[in-house]
Amino acid sequence: MSVLDQSGPATRAAPLRAELRRALRAERRRTGAWLVSAAVVAAATLGAGAPELALVSGAIGVCFTVWSARLTAGLTLAIRDLEKAEHPARRAIVALLHDPNPRAVRPLLVVWPEAPRRGERPPAPRSVWRCDDELTALESDVSDPELHEAWLDSGPRGWSTTRWVCADAGIAVPHRRALFGRIYVRMLLRAGRSGAPARLTVPDPHTLPDGGVQLPLGGSLLRSVAWRIVALGLLSAVVALFA
Repeated sequence: MSVLDQSGPATRAAPLRAELRRALRAERRRTGAWLVSAAVVAAATLGAGAPELALVSGAIGVCFTVWSARLTAGLTLAIRDLEKAEHPARRAIVALLHDPNPRAVRPLLVVWPEAPRRGERPPAPRSVWRCDDELTALESDVSDPELHEAWLDSGPRGWSTTRWVCADAGIAVPHRRALFGRIYVRMLLRAGRSGAPARLTVPDPHTLPDGGVQLPLGGSLLRSVAWRIVALGLLSAVVALFA
């Protein structure tokens, strides 16, 4: 389990910004780990007289680094918007769904203005977002969606990007609207039935004092780099073999 998954009931007493900061520190470490591992594998393969393999490993490592950097940017924006508190948070019903599409990495955050009727097929959502795939405390399967009452960042306009979501069971960080998301979710949930949403007891995150809380990150940079070196080396070898 990722350290970012540990934003469940045990840590809900911590302010949202403390959890976002922990997520940002973890993502920055992940970005650095991909960059270092790519450099190590590329240098090792180049020194072994395999420039083609060095090029492949470097390219794959850069791709993963850019992906992680995008998540870092999203978390940075979420913290910025939370600290500025220029717009009031709003309450809504959300579900973070695991996308059954094997080519989709990020989960789907589904937002309804009101709780769907219990026992009935959920109606069309107000909006659907692709979220940070490391923050999965709220995630559930489309065959049994878990609904949560949550606080959402509102933004200056109705179509503004929701930067953060805070429920009793955890947090989520949307990155972009899902393409044809409302239609896609309706198809995914066509056989689903709504249950009662988990009640929201956490106060408005804007009203909670920061208090300088720093949540533990867990793991280590060395371990993070080590397994990526192994994974990147094996992946590069497989790609080069079939290229």
